[in-house]
Parts: sequence; C-alpha cells; structure tokens
Amino acid sequence: MLIGEIVKKTGISRDTIRFYEKEGLFKNCLIIRKDNNYKEYSSDVLEQLQLIHTLRKLNFSLSEINNLTRIRNPNLLDCNDLSKSLNKNIEIIDAQINSLLKLKEDLMKVESACSPNCNFIDKKPSCLSC
Repeated sequence: MLIGEIVKKTGISRDTIRFYEKEGLFKNCLIIRKDNNYKEYSSDVLEQLQLIHTLRKLNFSLSEINNLTRIRNPNLLDCNDLSKSLNKNIEIIDAQINSLLKLKEDLMKVESACSPNCNFIDKKPSCLSC
C-alpha cells in the first residue's frame, strides 16, 4: 500500500510516518521502492505503526519503542521487556506525582502565609520565606 492509504487507515501524518521510517522503526518491515519512485509499504508497516501509536499513547519514547521492537518478529513483542519498561515508566510517574504533591504543599503554605500585611525583605514578600 502507498503512504496515502496508510495515512487514511491510521490517521498518522505522512511526515510522522517518514520520520519513524528515518528513525529505523520499520527495520523488520517490507518497504519496496517502485519504478515510479513511490514506496510500497507492506501490511506489517501498518501493524508496526499501530503498535508505535499505542506505545506513544502510553508515553513511551521513540528510543524505548525502538529498543522494544528492534528484534521483533512479526506481530511479537517481548512482554518481559515491555513489562520492565512499563514498571520503569510507572516509577518515573510516581516520582513526578510525589514531586508535584510536594510542590502543591509548598504553594499552599505560601498561599496561607500571604496576606495584605506581608513585609518585604530584600524586595521579597515575607510569605515567600516559608
């Protein structure tokens, strides 16, 4: 199938498809250059794009996707590697949540300390020294 058909089936732009191809995300997929210089993509490219799209929605980086799919047999993804990556991403999200909760707590302390009666110390309101 030509790139236009893949765009219609996936909703992924031509530029993105070409970028993924340039990044090597279709290594194990069949792509043939025709006489008219058009590329004919096999159905495994479509399947790979759907996998990439799913992993991107789960916030996987292209580097992680490349690592997960580099030795991929058609239609197979190593679930052990996927599980490790998922756990790593969950740990990162947990750390981000904790960091955001700490920031919220700090903001709430400053908010409760702020009042029209704030003093200024070195051009900084006293409520910011909480």
